[in-house]
Amino acid sequence: MTELALSEAVPLAHVAVDRVARDHDVRVLFIKGPTAVAQGLRAERVSLDVDALVDPSRRRVLVEALTELGWVDENPYTSPTVLPMHSLTHRHPSWPCELDLHDRFPGFFAEPQDVFEHLWARRSSVEVATQQVPCTDRTAQALVLALHALRDPHDPTKAAELSDLVGRVSASFDAEALGDLAELARDLGAADTAAPFVSAVGGPPAGVGTTSAEDLRAWRLRTEPTQTTAVSWVDSLRRLPKRSWPRYLWYAATLSDKELRLANPGLAPGRAPLLRARATRLRRGLAALPGAIRDVRAQARAERNRRPR
Repeated sequence: MTELALSEAVPLAHVAVDRVARDHDVRVLFIKGPTAVAQGLRAERVSLDVDALVDPSRRRVLVEALTELGWVDENPYTSPTVLPMHSLTHRHPSWPCELDLHDRFPGFFAEPQDVFEHLWARRSSVEVATQQVPCTDRTAQALVLALHALRDPHDPTKAAELSDLVGRVSASFDAEALGDLAELARDLGAADTAAPFVSAVGGPPAGVGTTSAEDLRAWRLRTEPTQTTAVSWVDSLRRLPKRSWPRYLWYAATLSDKELRLANPGLAPGRAPLLRARATRLRRGLAALPGAIRDVRAQARAERNRRPR
């Protein structure tokens, strides 16, 4: 059986998703990957997946259509997260790439439907696999790439991506474009989350300070600690009534068999590998717990200090 290479599959999958979406009257905007390369915002490289921002009100329609074609949603976790789950990951046995279908993008705190409508109104298109596919315009794409990098500031790869993006935007955006960038960040609820990027490229501080305390707290808990998974659990735990703690902690430590296998696709069949995976998860969780507690407490103190006296 002939297998597609990633360099072939990713462009073709963009076109396939676009065709399925159009056939079912679903609006999609492709982000990152080949569309960012075509817009001069990312260096040429082979992408691992297809990222599409989908009309939130119609994403389920697209999911069902792709499921009929053999694309399976393999999102492994039903566990709580600091930020809302923003995408569904689909895989197909005959394709080496994944599809990430977003109904929102982390760092945009305006209502997801409002964000999509705003981006759709100013959409662009680029050529991928000899076909024109819809994507966010260059300014919005820059914000998406910046937030993607800022979400993991401790990752050296993401830091390098952000530095490269800052250089590309600084060299190609004039004063008017930088003003539009800052205003778009404000309109999408990203004035504060994207502020380090907007400031780095010389944009004005439009809307900085307007993000709600709850949204900023979620963003900081996701981006500032180095143990974000443990922080997510600790932060969620402190919001629950104590009677719910035992069940919650048991789930956090064990997960279901299906979730463990999806999170660890290399596990061998049988019960013993599952037991070892649970033991490893428990050890890592316990090791990360003290730091997670410190991070959550530090965020709580910082929030109290920022409140007007």
